Amino acid sequence: MVAQVSNFPAIDAEPDPNSPAFILQTSGTTAQPKLIPFSHGNMLAAAARLQAWFGLTHQDRCLCVSSPHYSHGLKVTVFTPLLTGGSIALPANSAVVALDEWLDVLRPTWYSAGPTLHTALLDKARNLENAEAPHTLRFVVSGGAPLLKDVQDDLQRILGVPVLEHYGSSEAAQIAANVPPPGPNRPGTCGQPWPDTVAIVGEDGRLVPAGERGEIWVRGPTVTSGYLDAPELNQAAFTEGWLRTGDIGSLDADGFLTLHGRLSEVINRGGEKIAPAEVESALLRHPAVAEAAAFAIPHPRLGDDVAAAVIAHSGAQTTPAELRQFLQRELASFKIPRSILILDRLPKGATGKVQRRRLREALDVNHQATKPLPGVRKATLDLEAELLILWRRLLKSGTVTIDDDFFARGGDSLLAMEMLIEVERLIGQPVPETILFGAETIRQLAPKIAMQTGAQATPFFEFSAGGHRRPLYFFNGDTLSGHEGMRRMVELFGPDYPIISIGPHGLRGEPVPPSIEAMAADRLPHILERQTSGPFLLGGKCNGAMVAFEAARLLMAAGHKVDLVAMVDPPTIAARPASRAILGLMKPIVSPHFLRWMYEQMAQLERYAKARRRDRNAIVKGAFLPALWDAYSIAMAQYLPAPLEVPVTFYSAEHDGRAWRHLSSQVEVLQVPGGHGGCLTIGADLLVDHLRQRIDALGIDAPADGMLPRKSAA
Repeated sequence: MVAQVSNFPAIDAEPDPNSPAFILQTSGTTAQPKLIPFSHGNMLAAAARLQAWFGLTHQDRCLCVSSPHYSHGLKVTVFTPLLTGGSIALPANSAVVALDEWLDVLRPTWYSAGPTLHTALLDKARNLENAEAPHTLRFVVSGGAPLLKDVQDDLQRILGVPVLEHYGSSEAAQIAANVPPPGPNRPGTCGQPWPDTVAIVGEDGRLVPAGERGEIWVRGPTVTSGYLDAPELNQAAFTEGWLRTGDIGSLDADGFLTLHGRLSEVINRGGEKIAPAEVESALLRHPAVAEAAAFAIPHPRLGDDVAAAVIAHSGAQTTPAELRQFLQRELASFKIPRSILILDRLPKGATGKVQRRRLREALDVNHQATKPLPGVRKATLDLEAELLILWRRLLKSGTVTIDDDFFARGGDSLLAMEMLIEVERLIGQPVPETILFGAETIRQLAPKIAMQTGAQATPFFEFSAGGHRRPLYFFNGDTLSGHEGMRRMVELFGPDYPIISIGPHGLRGEPVPPSIEAMAADRLPHILERQTSGPFLLGGKCNGAMVAFEAARLLMAAGHKVDLVAMVDPPTIAARPASRAILGLMKPIVSPHFLRWMYEQMAQLERYAKARRRDRNAIVKGAFLPALWDAYSIAMAQYLPAPLEVPVTFYSAEHDGRAWRHLSSQVEVLQVPGGHGGCLTIGADLLVDHLRQRIDALGIDAPADGMLPRKSAA
């Protein structure tokens, strides 16, 4: 039906090309939506670009089946046809695919939609007896999300016209496109960008070579002037006329653009960057999987871990365990999802993009983290072969054998943790880091792994439990390598000196208490379970040393004797009268994050004064993962220790232990080599030799009545 309008409303003046024509809301697939003003000039430039790409004329008619209140539907399927002299066709119900109405009655020459609608149209076409019914289409456009190759191929075969993928954003309209023959067209890519409007930029802000991945930056007349009422967001998103799209892409030698996902969606698993699209592609190769979405979930040691959700084909069945087993042939082990959900449908926005944010919310991360993974049974010989491949990769040596010692061949505590995380994926069961003690070769380790039953994790691990001396309770403070980081120290002490390593909070997913004092209070009952009366020997490194000092305070307040607190290079800012007074004054009136910033600036000045390492945060942050750094750094910044008359030996690597003399008159300071990160390895000989002498001088050669007999966990 055509409506004639005889009189147009009068306008005072022609609109400014830079004034907003309409305001869009982003789809918000990974974050909260943003408001984008799109100007008259932006829209005219976008329409001209699409006209040039697709050869649009007054004879073209666009089938409008994409929601017009989103960027793609409004810009591409409504305004562009009208601004280029063509027409639009609106079905009675765009939510129900009716091929007779859509293609025969309305007779469009093209349509543009997301993969969901293309798939629905294809399914309907397959069910028709005569799938090659006449139509007037000359091309089909797909955007918003990658289109599966099978869907693209089948749609082209059934309709007999090219199905062209393009790429755009709410902020910049259409950026690149494959065009109808004989123009440039490369399936599997987004096509070629408009000339001189796209750059692929690396993390260093420089252009990357052809074929390499980086962030897609875009500029030109179709790019919005900025987000509405969001100055901080605009400052981050716009750089010298370029819009940072947040998308990851690459340009090949011929200038075709390939999209690899969103920066915000990239899964940073302990420094390994994993693109969800790669995991999704592997899952889609399983015959039972119709749709897949990979996303990041928190991991206590790695920062992120991989999770996925899938939809099975109608009538097909599969299980998470089966899918994980399948993926072992398709992906590197660190890319295999730890959790896989099988759903009836994936949450999607109106544009058809999967809303990964809602998938993360739907997954009970804490439950998944504590529940044993579906097991994958492996024989010892199979494990030996897979461990050998893994060790050779991690140790970067093809000559490693099953009888080589992991640490003698160059392994360290961080590599050991990485190796055990890979083992978890191989067997589908949690593996404690302490499994390596007494099993440093593949021949020794494989049988222990084969018998692993996923026993409940504990923050305590007892070394040399058969020793005949009172134990040293050591708060190791290392969220990266856990108990494994104490290996060298334990070896040097020998079997006669029992050491109980107390892991930091958050190492296995447990909540991190808000303060150093609360951390000590939480661990104290576990100490008293093992030893009911004093004297106690305590120690710790970095944040763990602070917790040990507060544990000593709690024990002494309860009437117990503490003979020693061995503090290995904790930060000393809060022990200095001046900085302590400033932090104490500001603590009640500023936010925890601002207090942390002040604390870090003071720590940096202290390092400058000592002419030590000047990398900001390096001293404290080195043993932390990003997922835990925020909680621990705030707790340390808020920690203002009160004086306590207890014997303290301060092993100073990068922090000046003399500052602790303001808190106790019984402080001994010893310089140890290795820096903050290496004082328990490089500096372990000097440290252990001195600490052993201190323990021997106390004359505590045998357990007192308060010691409870316990077995080693090794």
